[in-house]
Amino acid sequence: MKNRRAGTGVALTAAVTVGVLGFTAVSPAYASPGTPTPTPSSSTTPTPKGLFTPLKYQLNLKGQRQETNYFCVPASSSMSLSTFGVNVSQSTLAKKMKTTASAGTRGVNALPVVNAYLKSRGYKVTSPTDADGNAVVLMNRVSGNIGDLRRAPVLAVWMEQLPWNKGKIKGTKVGHAIIAYGYDKTAGTVTVYDPWKPTGGTHTIKASVLAGILQPGGNMYYISKL
Repeated sequence: MKNRRAGTGVALTAAVTVGVLGFTAVSPAYASPGTPTPTPSSSTTPTPKGLFTPLKYQLNLKGQRQETNYFCVPASSSMSLSTFGVNVSQSTLAKKMKTTASAGTRGVNALPVVNAYLKSRGYKVTSPTDADGNAVVLMNRVSGNIGDLRRAPVLAVWMEQLPWNKGKIKGTKVGHAIIAYGYDKTAGTVTVYDPWKPTGGTHTIKASVLAGILQPGGNMYYISKL
């Protein structure tokens, strides 16, 4: 299925297709899903197990605002890769991910690019599906990546449902990419960085809320060791 574009700017009137974490941008920032095959949950058991995972942790992260209306995936991927010591620009990633103004970024193109940077460092990313609407699984995955591995995962969300966007974006199922870089298990919160210029930046959100607005069918670049 192809996504349909309706206008420009923040006002959006067309819904975005549901699918796997893949981020095909429409307008302005969106990451609507592409068509890679979801990674089965059974093959993505969090590693390490999390026995000694801190109750809360936040990475030092230099936030990035996306350079164009359709660079949310390259921007979020650039921030994620920086936590591995990989410095690569949004524009470089966009070129390698075949990001375009009309079609955005497809997951089938994005995940291999990220993994190409991570392979030599002993890591990989997959797109599991079991955090859909499940705050416990989401917190376990986020805390494992951030607290244990000290890396920041990319998340796929519905843009208009983010609390800081309520009432500011028209349309439903508007795909978007953000990054998680902190959490607090006691408070049940996740700290994210949203690259969208008008409303983005650092935000803290309840894991229960975040789990409910993840794009279904594959909603994060889950990081694990090779």
